[in-house]
Amino acid sequence: MLAPGCASISTDATHGNGRGEVTVTQRTQLESFDSLIPVAPDSVIALYDRYPPERFYARYGKQVNFVSALIDSFNSTVGPAFALDTLSIDHALERFGEAGQSGHMLFISSSYFFLFNDVHILRSVLTHEFGHVHYRMLDSVALRLTDRLWTQVQDAALFYLFRDGEYSGNAWFGGHPQDNPSELYASAYNLIRNNPEELRVRFGYVDTLHTSLLKQVVDLVTQR
Repeated sequence: MLAPGCASISTDATHGNGRGEVTVTQRTQLESFDSLIPVAPDSVIALYDRYPPERFYARYGKQVNFVSALIDSFNSTVGPAFALDTLSIDHALERFGEAGQSGHMLFISSSYFFLFNDVHILRSVLTHEFGHVHYRMLDSVALRLTDRLWTQVQDAALFYLFRDGEYSGNAWFGGHPQDNPSELYASAYNLIRNNPEELRVRFGYVDTLHTSLLKQVVDLVTQR
């Protein structure tokens, strides 16, 4: 299925047992995304039932291979010590819309594939995740700078500029730079690579008092 050297693919076997098994808690969880997803929560549940793992790979195998190849491309920027060598597709409704890392494995919810079916969004999710990888590669001086910039962005109430979901080609619920310096770094890393013109335009509406701060954030993530 994959060319030699590509990231291996695994799948989380956890999967709902049909719409009759969906709990109130699960529905409530999806309702919190209601204004940020392109279909109603009940339709999301139906999509999970329509695409259990075996059907999912038959339908989205090409997109999964695209993601795996993209991981390999991004790995060339980090070296073997930080490379992600396994892609895990998570089919659990409870982890709808999640993506993250564990060791050298990157996991991504199957919902990104059947809800959006958009390679631009998949690219943005992976770019954000590799932003976290590059953050872990920072030396102590750069980490302290990132901490300071995160605090200054917080004080200036400018986190909204770095929310991935506010930009084209990103899931609307994507990005939470307000959480911590790593999240700010990952979001900025993604946006400067996939939405540089949109970012530039939005910066143009910000008081020039903050120009130096925004430039420092951009410079920080473009040095990697």
